[in-house]
Amino acid sequence: MKQWLSAILLPIVLLQAPVFAQTKSPSAVNEQIPIKEVITPTPKPDPVPNLVPLKGTEQMRLQLVNCEGWLDCALARLLLHPSAYIDRRELWFDNSTQVPVSILNTAVVVEGDFTGYQLNKQAISLSEDIKIPANQIISIPLILKRSVIPPDRYSGAIYLTLQNRSDRLSLPINLSARSGPLLPLIVLFFGVILGRLFKYMQERGEPQAKALEEVYRLQTDIAGAKLEDQNKQLLADMVNEVRTLVVREQLDTVSTQVQTIRDRLETLIKLQALEDRLNQQATTFPTDVDEYTLKIGKVRQYIAQKEDAKAKELLEKISSDLDSVGARAGGNSGIEPYKRSLEEIVTATNRINQPTKEKTTPSPLVKFQQFLINLSGVSDRVRAEATFWVVRPLLSLILLVGLSAAGISSLYIENGTTFGARPFADYLGLILWGLSADVASRSLSNLPGAKQ
Repeated sequence: MKQWLSAILLPIVLLQAPVFAQTKSPSAVNEQIPIKEVITPTPKPDPVPNLVPLKGTEQMRLQLVNCEGWLDCALARLLLHPSAYIDRRELWFDNSTQVPVSILNTAVVVEGDFTGYQLNKQAISLSEDIKIPANQIISIPLILKRSVIPPDRYSGAIYLTLQNRSDRLSLPINLSARSGPLLPLIVLFFGVILGRLFKYMQERGEPQAKALEEVYRLQTDIAGAKLEDQNKQLLADMVNEVRTLVVREQLDTVSTQVQTIRDRLETLIKLQALEDRLNQQATTFPTDVDEYTLKIGKVRQYIAQKEDAKAKELLEKISSDLDSVGARAGGNSGIEPYKRSLEEIVTATNRINQPTKEKTTPSPLVKFQQFLINLSGVSDRVRAEATFWVVRPLLSLILLVGLSAAGISSLYIENGTTFGARPFADYLGLILWGLSADVASRSLSNLPGAKQ
C-alpha cells in the first residue's frame, strides 16, 4: 500500500516543482516594467486667417479729377490738391497670425449716385491671388484710371475672399470725380465777360445803340429823299460826322446834330421843289427865273457850309423879293404858291439849331491837379497814353482774373467735387455766377476813362 501511494504522489511532486520555480516573489511583482501606451495623432484644423485693414484702408474717401490734355492737367495740378490726380492707392493690411494669408478673389463694386454709372475693372481694379506672409504688414495697390472715370459721386465697397474663411472682408469706398478745370475756367471767363458786357450795355452801350439807330434812320431818309445826288452827298457827309461822334461816345450833342441834319434835309427838299416849280413855270413867272435859281443855289451852298444863319437871311431876302414881284404884278395870285413854299422853307430853316460848345471854367481842384501834373513833369498826353495803353487794360485784366479766381474757387475747387456730373446745371451755374459777379465788383470797377 505504501508503495502504491508513493508511486502516485511522487509524480505529482515532480510536476509541481517547475511551477514553483517560475513563480515570482512578491517584491518582483511590485517592480514590473510599465507598459507604454501608443496614441494615434489626430489632424489639427488649419488656423483661421485674421487679416485686419489698417487706418485709412478700412474706409476710403477719394476725390479725383478727370483731366484731358497737358493744359487741363497742368491747371488741375495748379488748382487742386495732389491727392486729386493719383493713379493708385495703397491698401494696408496687418496679418497678425503665424501663418500666411491667401486672398483668393477680389471685387470692386462702386456705382454713381447721380448717374447710376457702374465702374468696371478698367477704371478701378485690385490684383487677385495675393499671398500675405505671416505676421507682417503689407500693402496692396488699388489701380485707378482717372481718364475713364466720369464725373460723379461713387459709393460701394471692395470685397476680399480669404482662404479658409467663409465670410468676405469688405472695405467701404467713397469716390468723387470731377472734370478738368480748363473748360470750367473758360466758361467762367465767358460768364464774367458777359456780365461786363451787360453792364456796358446798361450804362454806355444802350445810349450809344439808340443814337446809332437815329443815325441809321436819318441815313435811310436821306437815301429815299427826292434830291439831287450832290445834295444827298452833302447830307451824307454830315451824317458820317455824327456817326463818328456816336462811335466816340460823344452823345451829348448827337440828338441835336441829327435833328439839325433832318431840318436841313427838309429845307433842301422844299428848295428842290421850289426850284422845279420855277423851272416848270418859267414862261409864266412875272420876273426872271434865273435870278431866283442862283439864289436857291446859294442857299444850298450855305447849308453845305453849315452857315445856316446866312441861308436863313438869303431865304428872307428871296421872300421879300417875291413880295415885291407880287406887288408889281398887281396882286397876281400866281406868286402866292411860291411865297407859301418859301415860308415853309424859312420855317424849316428856323428849326435848325446849330449846337455850340459852351466854355466851362475849370474848378480850383482841377487847376490844382493840373498844377501838380505840370510840377511833376508829366504832361496830359503822357498821362492819357499811359491810362489808355497800360492802366486801363491792366485793371481790366486784374478784375477779370480776380473774379474768375473767386468763381473757380467757390464753384469748382471748394464745392465742385463732382463738377461735371450734371453738366447743364454745373456750367449754367458758372455763367450765372459770372453775370452776377458784376454786382459785387461794381464798386471796384471804376476804370479810368469810363463813362460816368
